[in-house]
Amino acid sequence: MEKNKFQVETSESESLEFKSCQSGELPRDIWQPISAFSNSDGGTIIFGIDSDGKNVGIAPKSRDKLMRDISSYCSSKFNHRLYPEIVSEGGVIKVYIPPAPANFRPVYAVSQGLPKGGRVRIGSANVQLDDEWIRRFAIAANGGAELLDFPYQNAKYFDRKYIMRYLQAVKKRRGNVYADISVEEVLKKIRAINGNEHITLFGLLAFSNDYGLQELTAPTVDVAVTQYAGTTKVNPLDIAGVSLDDKEFCGNVVSQFENSFSHILSKLPLRSRIESSGKRIEHLAVPKDAIRETLANCIAHRDYSTYYGRVQIDIFSDRMEFSSPGRSLIPLDQLENAHPQTRNPLLMSYLRDFGITEHRGRGIRTIKNSLRNAGLPEPKFEHRHDWFVVTIYSSAFISDNEQRWLEQFKGYKLNERQLKALVYVKNNSEGINNSEYRELNNLNSVGDDVKAKHELSRLVKIGVMEPKSSKRFRRYIFSGQ
Repeated sequence: MEKNKFQVETSESESLEFKSCQSGELPRDIWQPISAFSNSDGGTIIFGIDSDGKNVGIAPKSRDKLMRDISSYCSSKFNHRLYPEIVSEGGVIKVYIPPAPANFRPVYAVSQGLPKGGRVRIGSANVQLDDEWIRRFAIAANGGAELLDFPYQNAKYFDRKYIMRYLQAVKKRRGNVYADISVEEVLKKIRAINGNEHITLFGLLAFSNDYGLQELTAPTVDVAVTQYAGTTKVNPLDIAGVSLDDKEFCGNVVSQFENSFSHILSKLPLRSRIESSGKRIEHLAVPKDAIRETLANCIAHRDYSTYYGRVQIDIFSDRMEFSSPGRSLIPLDQLENAHPQTRNPLLMSYLRDFGITEHRGRGIRTIKNSLRNAGLPEPKFEHRHDWFVVTIYSSAFISDNEQRWLEQFKGYKLNERQLKALVYVKNNSEGINNSEYRELNNLNSVGDDVKAKHELSRLVKIGVMEPKSSKRFRRYIFSGQ
């Protein structure tokens, strides 16, 4: 065993594949992960690890030759020359295959041809390209889906009301930039119609009447909202029952957004809260800002080059799932910090003029902060096959019975976090410590331990709680308990 043997810390995934390669020769199917990673988000192939994740290593005498063979293979066996990053580490060889530029896709093995020689990475599988994937790559290579044109005049399929709303929104936001330009010239300038007077997909997304977008593209270019009784799509108490409610919202994207947003809000339960004044107020189970931003992102960033699925919002009793066709262009672990990217720049600009999106890279932070301020768990961001899915949880609220119990403390003007701590201690005789207080209230930022200490100390100062045990392991219980 080598002194610095490479340690395997994970299993094969959408960005990682193992090859044992003990013979020192490239596997016959090596073109598959190379093509798949090139046509997706990139990924790493590790030679010297078997399919079970065991480090079987590459013999030292074989490593240099294998590295040369990989480089040569990538430069000569595909329709475009590829430039992998190759390193030898801990007895294995790691090969990073970068994602190919849009105008290079699909990358395929020349010996196999298309579609047989092309792959795309879905989960941990290398899936053969079909006509739909090849079509999507062709659209992306030609600048994206927004400028696909339809040989029709805008008078039949555009809703003049939305054109005028847009012009008013632009005037309010950017002044009289279109003051001396006719409506038709504006539509050309923003590329809602092209030089042949044909309407574009962007034009339909922006200004379609109630039926135009779906009639000329597909019925799935819309938003669907489905509500379920429990935490799954199957109700164990009523197997025959599919859902409580299921609606689709068509027309242009502004219509889709406004109508589906209003419908989602109408489906959310209300919770009550006692204000410091003693007044009971009602609020949504999930903050409106989180719902608005998540829905807007789904519509703005979905992949409009494919019609295989719609934007789908599923409302369960404990969470909401927002699913949008097309994977995130930004790695999931960089969503908050990466420079904003979009596959639909014309649509993003249009929605920004309407005030629906900002395109400042603040969407994810807005979602997280609004949930955090409401005391809700962190949202979950994930890829499910070729979908981007955001899950928002709604299970951290104080019940109405506990709200009535809290009325005895209304004179102390406590904040929501302190009230939740009181309920926690009411149901946990061992009390609460700083760490549990932060976990309960989703306080995860630098300095939140100090904030928690201050807020717990105030509960002690007003005589509601008292410290118990040593300073280092201090817990807080009800006074006189």
